[in-house]
Amino acid sequence: MTTANRRPLRNSLLGWSLPMPGLNDLRARRASLEQAIEARQRQPGANDPLLAGDLRDLGRLSHELGDFADAQAQLRSALAMHTETLGAEHPETATDINHLGLVLHDLGDLEEACAAFERALAIDEMALGRDHPSVARDANNLAGVLKDMGDAFSAREALDWALSITRKVYGPDHPTTRAIARNRAGLG
Repeated sequence: MTTANRRPLRNSLLGWSLPMPGLNDLRARRASLEQAIEARQRQPGANDPLLAGDLRDLGRLSHELGDFADAQAQLRSALAMHTETLGAEHPETATDINHLGLVLHDLGDLEEACAAFERALAIDEMALGRDHPSVARDANNLAGVLKDMGDAFSAREALDWALSITRKVYGPDHPTTRAIARNRAGLG
């Protein structure tokens, strides 16, 4: 699938899809989350990790709905807030960067998406350890961009690493392990 034809998937973090909720369900979730964010922003000390998490969730929903501009804006706000409150090297910050990378990838900005996934991977590896599931997620997403950039060798290496983590942590039959194994098999 070419980058131009990519559609955001409900579980695009792993390149696989579960049945997507209906468009009206997503829009209702988005409206509900927007109301919660507005209420949280009216509270004193609104610039906190909980608000940043809500903004990230809103960015993810916007991404699912194909509203890439709003997704980017919400994810960048979440990233700025998490960076300010938790620090640039915190796993929550890495998660924001990872989600932003997914949006950039879907927009076809492969260089920026690659940089985002590399940054998220570096943060998670440093903060959580080399064998953490978040590292596997980051390596899997990096592999997708590397593949689209024509670097199948590096993509295979990243997927091998991700697969070794998920086999250890989840076992061979877990859906996450299977999804990464399918991604790896797709590269030969």
